[in-house]
Amino acid sequence: MLNVNSKMGQQNHLRILVAEDNEINQRLIQKILQRAGYAVDIAENGREAVEFAGKNQYDFILMDIQMPLMDGQEAARRIRKAEGGRRNSNGENSVSDSTFPIPNSEFQPVPIVAMTGSNFEVEKGKCLRMGMNDCLGKPLFRDQLLSSITKWTATEPVASAAGQVRRDGHPPAAKTPGLHRPIDYDRALNEFMGEKEVLLNLLRDFTAKVRSQIKAIQQAILGMDFKAIARDAHSIKGGAANLTAKNVAGIASALEKAAQLQQAELAKQLAGELEKKLDQLENYVRRADFSVNGV
Repeated sequence: MLNVNSKMGQQNHLRILVAEDNEINQRLIQKILQRAGYAVDIAENGREAVEFAGKNQYDFILMDIQMPLMDGQEAARRIRKAEGGRRNSNGENSVSDSTFPIPNSEFQPVPIVAMTGSNFEVEKGKCLRMGMNDCLGKPLFRDQLLSSITKWTATEPVASAAGQVRRDGHPPAAKTPGLHRPIDYDRALNEFMGEKEVLLNLLRDFTAKVRSQIKAIQQAILGMDFKAIARDAHSIKGGAANLTAKNVAGIASALEKAAQLQQAELAKQLAGELEKKLDQLENYVRRADFSVNGV
């Protein structure tokens, strides 16, 4: 890996590893990073992240904390351990703090920045102890993400990714006064750099996935499978928050907590409310789709 100082002021096409199990979040982050000029690899869990980091040379790793098979903290610990082994094999002294480069060495530990939708201060402390450089809260928005990459790589994104504005000023039908707006459309569109069709495609895929997840949650409630309820609710919460669907995200968050506390009746009630909010979001997406495509 290049010395950090040598990157200052350049618009390098960095290679970034994103470890994230939520498909909606994967696509959102990948779109942002690729538009910023970065090469992106996606790992769907911590185990894959460790494997990818062992085989490839990355300039930055974005690591979700809550993932299946292996969580982000354990993945970061293993990546740092592997880096320590490589340093030792080159005759260097191993260091545990990834924030500081090794003097007079070309080897630089890869910056690892965590993402969490849980208690931020608690999770940040755990992440730093595991050798990560920093922690970002969810929902994760474009400016926040690109600023973190600039901070830890001293490399600016390409100009086309900064200050992107709408390509089409026509509002969707759902912006008509009096109609319910279950998402912050302007902010969501800004996150997708004005690409309406990309945003609508993602919203359609998201609502379809959540519909199936709600059915799974309802079955899990009947079976008192609180772990499954919490897992799906957490997934819905993360995707909805990044798409600015705050109503859906809020109920999913409450459902996740109810499952963690094993409150079956409350979980059943919240699952019903979640289904109603999803109906509203689906109707909104259909109206927005008609406005854009006229079909």
